[in-house]
Amino acid sequence: AQIAAEIVENGGEISRAEESVIRICKSAGAENINVFIIPSFVFASAEFDGERYTAFKRIYRTDLNLGRLEEVNNISRALCMQKNTGEKANYTYPQILVLLSVMLATGSFCVYFGGTLLDALFSGIIGIIIRLIPYKKTDFNIFSKTLMESTLGGILSFLPLMCGLQTHPDKIMTGTIMLLIPGMSVGNAMKDMMNGDIIAGILQLADAVVTAFAISLGFAAALLIFNSGYYA
Repeated sequence: AQIAAEIVENGGEISRAEESVIRICKSAGAENINVFIIPSFVFASAEFDGERYTAFKRIYRTDLNLGRLEEVNNISRALCMQKNTGEKANYTYPQILVLLSVMLATGSFCVYFGGTLLDALFSGIIGIIIRLIPYKKTDFNIFSKTLMESTLGGILSFLPLMCGLQTHPDKIMTGTIMLLIPGMSVGNAMKDMMNGDIIAGILQLADAVVTAFAISLGFAAALLIFNSGYYA
């Protein structure tokens, strides 16, 4: 259950998580294996020597970490080959690399959608501020977390203009929005539905829609706060 939860939390497909659990159980000699996974829950049950064992785990979606996903896959393969190394997936990117990547991504999208280099700079700074907000997995659900981040991003986008700088809040917001859009969730949802995991796919798609709704509400709130008719 822990392996499956790590796969889903870090961006893996539901079908991949289920297959990993089944392969690990089979390699350990299990029979009558039952696995059920949705984006927020893992349930696995199997029989070993005539005795049934059951495990379940709550999944809390946080940040995607493809490096950790690769480590989990390697651990899964090692277990299937009956090589229990006792390793845990604890891959983390250096904080400076994460912040630079966030700044580059938001700034690049800002320029791509017509912003100036100054707009890109502030978009990158806002992206870093959003990234540095401390969260615990159980503190907020995905809707409230995204709503707070988008509202904060929208408010901060207007501050340079209010300080007299020649910036474009709409372009800054566009770059910041790209940091919050759940693109991988939509892709994984389509993959899961095509693999036959209809329930998991629909739940992930619904999660992406709710996230997009939270993003729109947050930036709309920022526009209402400043009572702005500025769009150019």
